[in-house]
Amino acid sequence: MDMAKRRNGRSKIKSMKESITKGGIGKKIFPIVKTVSAPISFLEQITAHDRKNLGSSFSSAGYGTQLKIMTNLVMGRMAGVTPFHGGLPTAKQTINLSGVSNKWTTSALAGIGYQLIGGQINKMTGKNYIPETAKIGSISKSLFIGGLLGGVFSPSEPKAVSPSMSFPTNTVTSYSNTNGTFNSGSDSTGSSY
Repeated sequence: MDMAKRRNGRSKIKSMKESITKGGIGKKIFPIVKTVSAPISFLEQITAHDRKNLGSSFSSAGYGTQLKIMTNLVMGRMAGVTPFHGGLPTAKQTINLSGVSNKWTTSALAGIGYQLIGGQINKMTGKNYIPETAKIGSISKSLFIGGLLGGVFSPSEPKAVSPSMSFPTNTVTSYSNTNGTFNSGSDSTGSSY
């Protein structure tokens, strides 16, 4: 009885290893990843700027509130519509053609390049040296579409001021003494008050 259990356990482990190496799990996961890759890249790209500005107030909100905020942000950025009111954040409609170049489209182009180059190598050699080229290419195309659409409606990032265009700043420090409080300040030219 004990020997039969051991053999049965070993055969289960062996079949699991074969399932993993032959792509059994990968075949089940691939359709899910392909299906969710475009919506995730779209939502992440179109709402990233607004969620960053909201900071911890977004992450600490409940799931229902987060869903309402995300809906407001997406609908606001795409059509200028605010479905949920009551003090929830909103967003103005934006169209940003420079937003098409983002982290999602860049990584998707790398995946499409992997598919094209790997497919050619496999075709020339007649062997599958570069694995999963078709699947990676398919997921990359979904990421590209989602990132592209999200980028078009995402807000443009504010341009940084270069050091040569900076303005002088005034620094004011308050000191207190036994006679009262006074301010001591200096500007960037070195003069003091």
